[in-house]
Amino acid sequence: MTERLTPYELAAAAVMADLTVGVVIIAKLTPFAYLTTVLGAIPFAVLALRHRRHVVVVSFWIAVILTFLLAGFSSATQVLVMALFGGVSGRAAANGWGPLRTSLTAIAVGWTAVASLSVGVLAALPGFRALNLDAVEVQWQGTTRLLERVGLAGAAAWFDPLVRWGIDKWYMALPLAQLAFSVVVVLLVGRIGGPTVRRVDQSIRPDGGEAPHVRREDIDRILSADGFVALTGPNGAGKSTLLRAAAMSGSASLGRANGTTWIGQRPASQVLGARVVDDLVWGLEARPSPVAIGAALRTVGLSGFERRETDSLSGGEQQRLAIAAALLRKPSLVLSDETTAMLDPAGRASVRRALLSVARQGTGVVHATHLDDDIAIADANVNLDLSR
Repeated sequence: MTERLTPYELAAAAVMADLTVGVVIIAKLTPFAYLTTVLGAIPFAVLALRHRRHVVVVSFWIAVILTFLLAGFSSATQVLVMALFGGVSGRAAANGWGPLRTSLTAIAVGWTAVASLSVGVLAALPGFRALNLDAVEVQWQGTTRLLERVGLAGAAAWFDPLVRWGIDKWYMALPLAQLAFSVVVVLLVGRIGGPTVRRVDQSIRPDGGEAPHVRREDIDRILSADGFVALTGPNGAGKSTLLRAAAMSGSASLGRANGTTWIGQRPASQVLGARVVDDLVWGLEARPSPVAIGAALRTVGLSGFERRETDSLSGGEQQRLAIAAALLRKPSLVLSDETTAMLDPAGRASVRRALLSVARQGTGVVHATHLDDDIAIADANVNLDLSR
């Protein structure tokens, strides 16, 4: 039985699906269909690089459904092409395949599926086939006139029999064209998307890898923190990097009971639900009781906010909502990455009080900060610059 997707995996699948849908919508407005196919495959390559196959499948279905609703059937089929060849490129990058093996895999996995679907649909729907072949002929007539105007009438005459054969023998021409397309697309995804995929691989480490310049003893100090601990140091000292490494450490159990939770700087980027109560329970396998939800909100000073729309909350209230959501995961440690930095003074004070309240109730809090008011209320101060 396949293990259910974790909240992290589901979030990654949803975000990458949204990126693909955006590319498909752009493709509807531009004539560069082949290039947009390559760009739309890159999010799937990123997923396939570090995640299970099931994450790619879930992302594919999210993208297909959204694309079908927004742009119709033909655009939804384009998502299939993006997912197949993006997935192959991602696995190729993960396993270090060369161009030959990547191309052969693209043919075996992508071309067979795409060609079978294309030929099958056109064979089963004669009216749809006639419409598409007529469209190809009209497009070729326009291309021929354009070539003649720029002095390339000879090229038009050379290609004309080939195009006519393709229209007449569509059941042979279409798979042959898609065979060449499959190899070109998967290699282009590797070439164009390779730097992006490697950058994401270095920045997001779902397998628990530590950043190269983070010491194991620093991570252990963070994970063993008790009370309210301020993590300080100059800009660039690596406070955020250390917190991320601690969160992804194999012993941290990010997002699980008695593990760690992580809260970032930007309040709006952490809000996923339309209402406060929806955001609090997002990603939880078992829905907390109303009593537990009320207690979490009361701890952060948001009593009675259950039905409030998250868009109506201030930055400070959104940060406190993130803290309440973290508490419902029943962590032993909350990692706060400069959560007061982007707020006004009133918002900072409210979030500061909420973090201190969490610490006083027995949950450890490590708060990266450079603000004197945050440091003044801390039980301990870990200066990253001095610790090195």
